[in-house]
Amino acid sequence: MDSLAWASLHDVIRREFGFSHDEDFAAAETLNMILQGFSRGRDEVLRDLRKLVKDSRVLVVGAGPSCVKVSGLASLYDVVIAADGALRCCRHVGVEPHAVVTDLDGVSLNDLLSFSGFIVVHAHGDNVERVRLWTPLLKEKRVLGTSQVLYTTSNISFSGGFTDGDRAVYLALANDAIEVGLVGFDFEGLVSRYSKPHLENEVPATPVKSRKLYWCRVLIDLMRLSWGCKITHVA
Repeated sequence: MDSLAWASLHDVIRREFGFSHDEDFAAAETLNMILQGFSRGRDEVLRDLRKLVKDSRVLVVGAGPSCVKVSGLASLYDVVIAADGALRCCRHVGVEPHAVVTDLDGVSLNDLLSFSGFIVVHAHGDNVERVRLWTPLLKEKRVLGTSQVLYTTSNISFSGGFTDGDRAVYLALANDAIEVGLVGFDFEGLVSRYSKPHLENEVPATPVKSRKLYWCRVLIDLMRLSWGCKITHVA
């Protein structure tokens, strides 16, 4: 699937949830302007990320209840990518990921400030305030900006995927991973406490969360078909 196909799919998803294309675009513009002043440019960070991921076996960790199983799996892979709040789960069991893909609602600012790996910040209409307030504080880190509208400049890239989990899979595939393992991708039932910083225990998935998880599963299946890469649920 090329960017136009992904953009069309995003339009379908936006309509289902009632999200605004204009607000997504404005968020992308905000992130783009912030990243202009960063110490490491997009090309440099992308080059280093691609060098890390290319021809590697990548474990993508979702923030579902089974994410704690990463402790027994991380050593079997070359690269670990955490999807948003899965960063906290990884750290809880003693695993430090190489990258985190986040729309800034599953992690705290301190989580990101203490992280030395690649930080992929995604802009959409619902998180523009955190993009505006948090992202400038990451100026000295290796940060990539992504959007879900076709807003591609020298500082920000369009990203396939819809949730942090499938965007993390997309990141691995787009940078030529040879295999992707999935842990913490629990598509039904409970939402783990790692999904949001304010949660203290697992909670039932709301109808909206259930639909987001549905789309996560669908988009990963599409990536499996379109890339032909081995994508396996390992726990």
